[in-house]
Amino acid sequence: MSNTRNQLSELFTPIYDEFMLVGFAEDKQVMPQVFQVIDDPTKEYKTDGLSGLGTWEEADELSSGGYEDLVLGYPKTFTPLKYWKKLKVSFEVNDQMEYAKLKAQVGKAQMIGKGGHDRVERIASSIIYGVFSTTGPDGQYVASNAHPKNREETGVTYDNLLDGPFGHDNLELAEKQIADNHFDMQGIPFTATNAIILGPPALKGLFKRTLAERAEYRPGDVGSHSEMEINQFAGSYTSVIWKYINAKLGGTDTQWHIIFKELGFLKFIYSARPSFDNWVDKDIEAYVFKGRMFGVAGASDWRSIFSSTGL
Repeated sequence: MSNTRNQLSELFTPIYDEFMLVGFAEDKQVMPQVFQVIDDPTKEYKTDGLSGLGTWEEADELSSGGYEDLVLGYPKTFTPLKYWKKLKVSFEVNDQMEYAKLKAQVGKAQMIGKGGHDRVERIASSIIYGVFSTTGPDGQYVASNAHPKNREETGVTYDNLLDGPFGHDNLELAEKQIADNHFDMQGIPFTATNAIILGPPALKGLFKRTLAERAEYRPGDVGSHSEMEINQFAGSYTSVIWKYINAKLGGTDTQWHIIFKELGFLKFIYSARPSFDNWVDKDIEAYVFKGRMFGVAGASDWRSIFSSTGL
């Protein structure tokens, strides 16, 4: 008994599903290493900050007072967009030797998955290399030297715009700058850990020479060594190279970023994660395969990232 085309489609569906998923996952995504990933089915995802209370004040015996109002942060709305890609295979293409010919389309189906992977990385990476030119919720570029303390105390500002190319000495200056500027909305300093240093492929070698566990001395030092040449950053950071922030894809080959993912201010919102579907369109006589998702990325606060153009 021969198979109908509908049965054949059902038979071959697992092949397509498997390959589309493989295409999506075969390259390790950088986005989840940098962004807080949130699943939210609503049309818009909204964030807003609310300060804690400031430092405790000295009080006299039997005195009143000591009250303080909370301060609102800067709101941000994330609106996910729909992305998709489809593949049609006509009945006529598969009239003879259906299994072999339909299976030969697997490579094209796999590209649907690769395209989904690519779109996710492009959405997220554009937020990173865009910090120098994209306005954040507080009205300043995400990487700026003029972030207001809060809505009410705009005269006090903080600075997450780093200077100069990546290297040992500039990283040392960056650590001081982070310590001098990592304050909450009430001016209380805080410490974030597990920092990631992120850069384009052009900086891969320099990252390795500066941050590798065995990099005992500073890059470029030769001859006899003293304590002044000790590389204090060896093994101290997790470095991530992201090809999607290089010059060929919209970024630059010199930028570098120190990212504190744990703070959760770099967000990737899925209202629908990448998924794959298929059906038979009997009207046009074709097998149809589709990948789709709803997603958006953004920075709800500047405190998760300190960035340098590398110039």
